[in-house]
Amino acid sequence: MSSPTPSLSARNARRPVPWVDRGAAAHWPAIRIWRFDILAEIVPELPVTLVVGERERGQTRFRTTSLPAYLRGLGTDEDSLHGAYLKEFDLLRAVPALRDDLCPHELFPRRAVTSSSAWIGPTGARTGLHHDLLDNVAVQLVGRKRFRLLPPGSVQRVGGRSPRYDKWARLSRLTADEVTEQAAHRAAGGPDVLTVDLDPGDVLHVPAGWWHEVVNLSPGVLLSGFHGVQPAVGLLWMRESARHAAHRLGVVGRRGCTCHPEAVL
Repeated sequence: MSSPTPSLSARNARRPVPWVDRGAAAHWPAIRIWRFDILAEIVPELPVTLVVGERERGQTRFRTTSLPAYLRGLGTDEDSLHGAYLKEFDLLRAVPALRDDLCPHELFPRRAVTSSSAWIGPTGARTGLHHDLLDNVAVQLVGRKRFRLLPPGSVQRVGGRSPRYDKWARLSRLTADEVTEQAAHRAAGGPDVLTVDLDPGDVLHVPAGWWHEVVNLSPGVLLSGFHGVQPAVGLLWMRESARHAAHRLGVVGRRGCTCHPEAVL
């Protein structure tokens, strides 16, 4: 079941519920001028690693290509990409000049510690149900994207947590619909899935702990801005760095992860 968009509307970023701000970034230059053919001409000729399929629940598979070739494919021959998705890419570090087309400082709370990454992919590219460890400001820059969200604790209550390892998120072995179906069988009713479709210039605020799965409705670029305040961010970074070191030693995440390939294409 989808919840209407007004239930997500708010103007207080401190509220621990998702909220959408329609057109909040519509005045950014990127909304007006970014197209895949233009980006392909601007970016450097550097290799990128693409995720094939839904690694949050399935196998972790990668393929490599060059950034300009990938962007050209998104603009002209989407079928040739076979759903390959450029996830968590530091676009602004790769192409610092693109910072001039963005105004992210407008969206973050004062004194926030921030980290941004881009999600670039074709129609149908998806990220499985998960929750992040930091609050996220998701800005749709190109194309359209759908978020489906569930409240904190929804997956845990039906035993749906996945043993798969991810450094900065916790994963579900179930889809959002499967979570609500199982919850409905166990009680009088399960949580509603909140559905939000983003157009270019729309901004969605997703608090830490909120479960969400995401799918591209068209070829798109989304900028995620994860943020928090000190000392909480520093403590989280130390904890997750220790956990990641344990993962690299084979102590954590033995039953699969999103960072080490089970197949390279």
